[in-house]
Amino acid sequence: MQKTRARLPVLLIIITVIASCVLRFFQLFGKISFNGNTDSYILYLLIFLCFVFAVIYSVFKKDLAETFDISNGKKSIFLSSALLSLSFFYDFIHQGYNCYSYVSSVFYIDYVYLIPMGVSGVFALISCFYFLTLALTERNENYDFKNFTFLHFAPVVWAFSKLIGIMSQIIDVKNNVELFSEFILICITLCFLFSMISAVDKKNAGATRAFVFFSLMLTAMAFIVALPRIVLIMMDFSTFSEVTFSSVTYLMSGVFSLTILCDINKRTKLK
Repeated sequence: MQKTRARLPVLLIIITVIASCVLRFFQLFGKISFNGNTDSYILYLLIFLCFVFAVIYSVFKKDLAETFDISNGKKSIFLSSALLSLSFFYDFIHQGYNCYSYVSSVFYIDYVYLIPMGVSGVFALISCFYFLTLALTERNENYDFKNFTFLHFAPVVWAFSKLIGIMSQIIDVKNNVELFSEFILICITLCFLFSMISAVDKKNAGATRAFVFFSLMLTAMAFIVALPRIVLIMMDFSTFSEVTFSSVTYLMSGVFSLTILCDINKRTKLK
């Protein structure tokens, strides 16, 4: 009975995420014609429903297995970590290009805009090495990413610098849905990363409900924000200027958090 009650919120989250992705795709493609900001309010309602369903799901999760079990390396976590590392390197290249392009195209440099972009690029590179160590840990028991204390905070600084950059651009949450959705995603990413750092510090401790919640919400928001953007990039929709290539990193972060959550649930059932 408990399993059935836990699966229902997951099913509702999947439905809500699919509906949100479809809505975002048509918003970005310019095919939505609701009156006023109705479409924006619908999207925010769907995100709120994801939040509610994730809370309900995490309530039913108890006596969970350890967050990271490096004694038995998981191929899924290895692959998702490696791909996330690659996407961070890709983000580093992209942010470096953005900095160069911005500096070379303006007469007056706005450092409020430039500095977060530069910091984001630097810590994207450091985060690349961090998730590479995590991937190597999953393939080699003698190599433990938990010992790299400083690197745990690299993705946090990356996410925080992205957050500062977005905050400097947000004007109206009703009209600027794209940036505000990304703002929500980055906030959730920060919470997930802090929960992850806490889990690393508490060795052999079971995963917390907070970690489960933020893992689920990060997965949902990553798909809602990044997937429609990536589809438009692949379609070469050049008139859409809001697309940033950090979307690849966002999506892979969601895939990474999902593989961690699936691994925890699998090991919990075997306890």
